[in-house]
Amino acid sequence: MRTLKFIITAQNIQKDPECDFTGIVAGTQGYLQAEFLFSQEWQGCRMAAVFSCLGKEYPRPVIEGKSEIPKEALTWDNFGVRVVGQRENYRITTNEVKVKQERK
Repeated sequence: MRTLKFIITAQNIQKDPECDFTGIVAGTQGYLQAEFLFSQEWQGCRMAAVFSCLGKEYPRPVIEGKSEIPKEALTWDNFGVRVVGQRENYRITTNEVKVKQERK
């Protein structure tokens, strides 16, 4: 399994500069996962990663900082990632970052 790492500071998500985002090929299934490093604002939140492709969104739970990237999001030359968190009377969301894929 390959892990793509993201850093979240407040409402900003970015690709971890130490993680290799090259050579990702569209059409992958069950192989890619996302790992998130969260800033303090996210403590105590239930979180979901929202993966998007071609205008459709595919939310997945974030468990222990990780989430499987769904096959539906991996069908085109890029996909988006953002995260939403919620706790009692508190909701936080990030911007979206795009991840480029090679077409098979």
